[in-house]
Amino acid sequence: MKLNRREFLKSSVVVLGAATVSKEISSLFSQKGSVAEAAGSTPVYEIYALKYAGPLRRKLAVSLSQTGWDEEIDINMYLWAIKGKEEFILVDTGGSPSLAAKRQLKNYVNPLDILARIGANSQNVNKVIITHLHWDHVGGVETFPKAFPKTTLYLQEIEFNFWLKDPMAKRNPFFRTWDGPAFKAFAALEGTDRLVLVRGDQEIMPGIELLLTPGHTIGLQSVAVNTAKGTAIVASDCAHIARSFKDDNPSSLITDLVAWMKSYDKLRAKASSIDLIFPGHDALMLTNYPKVAEDVTRLV
Repeated sequence: MKLNRREFLKSSVVVLGAATVSKEISSLFSQKGSVAEAAGSTPVYEIYALKYAGPLRRKLAVSLSQTGWDEEIDINMYLWAIKGKEEFILVDTGGSPSLAAKRQLKNYVNPLDILARIGANSQNVNKVIITHLHWDHVGGVETFPKAFPKTTLYLQEIEFNFWLKDPMAKRNPFFRTWDGPAFKAFAALEGTDRLVLVRGDQEIMPGIELLLTPGHTIGLQSVAVNTAKGTAIVASDCAHIARSFKDDNPSSLITDLVAWMKSYDKLRAKASSIDLIFPGHDALMLTNYPKVAEDVTRLV
């Protein structure tokens, strides 16, 4: 078969290019074992739900807006732990013992005692993410800085400024969720390296991203987590129950409904599956997932 000069030169370039690429790939494999390892990989985490109170009986319509005023469901009070290779990242702090007693929370256990059941302690807890400043998610901040002396707290700046600096926060609809001692503890941390005030979406470490998801409160944030099943999200009270994400209907405790609907779009687009978006109070998080300790389940 005859091959003219132009065809010969073109084929030579292709062969040489392929040889060069092959050599570079072989080099990467010999150095790191694989191309993926050479580029580095995102850490994979596990997510745990820790029930610190409940079950509590309430109208379905409280958790699913204007739906089911004649129905009742059980809810639980939770905080969450994201487990990495050598550390725990906590999401929320639960409610304080003093407010739990005042509000007569059923089956209340100090969140610090629940965390001890999975081995979260002063040596391996370095970060605590606060989703929003309602009493049942933030009251533990009175004791957490002392219990976890290495920890840094992460909170959206707009959430901090509203609850601690805006007189509107003391109006009756907001004041019902108030936790004065917790807010005092946050005020004492302002300006220190123990409190990071976040502005919008932010990756705080590989595989852990904070997502601004307002609606329930003015600056609620969710947490996107890289897991073995893909991107999972600790959504906290962006929904009280998982059904909200499927029915496109939030709870009745609304600050900005339009913003909330956009937050749902954001989380459903971010998560690898709608079943990997975990809400704030769904009793099924305790019953439908593997139990790893008393009142603790592994969500993913």
